[in-house]
Amino acid sequence: MNRALLLLLVVATAACGGAEVTAPENPVRAGLEQSIATLDPQTPLALRYNPAACACPPAEIRLGGQWLRAELAGDVTVRSWLAALARTPPDNLPVPLEVVGRVDRDVLRTAQGSYAAHVDVVRILAPLPPTAAKPAP
Repeated sequence: MNRALLLLLVVATAACGGAEVTAPENPVRAGLEQSIATLDPQTPLALRYNPAACACPPAEIRLGGQWLRAELAGDVTVRSWLAALARTPPDNLPVPLEVVGRVDRDVLRTAQGSYAAHVDVVRILAPLPPTAAKPAP
């Protein structure tokens, strides 16, 4: 009896050992990555400065009908704009922007578990950054 049970365990283990187990694809992440893949790099992105109470990135991009947290990179103009936006009173948030940029295809996961994209901002279209705004006549 013990030999039969042992033989059954060995056969069952050997049969299961060859099957590769893969984690199921996350449909939310897959949908976001698909939306990013279809973006035209020349089409302006809707971006807003909307800091959260958590340690998430303070900016968001509009993607597929929803807002997605965005880690922003760019030149000194982008950094100065972000510094100016950080001084915005909470009652005036979120602040909408229109930018041209490249969105990385890999979706990031924040420490809090929300999704985010990395956006390399090439140009801010509107409103103009404070340093680029024309002085009033």
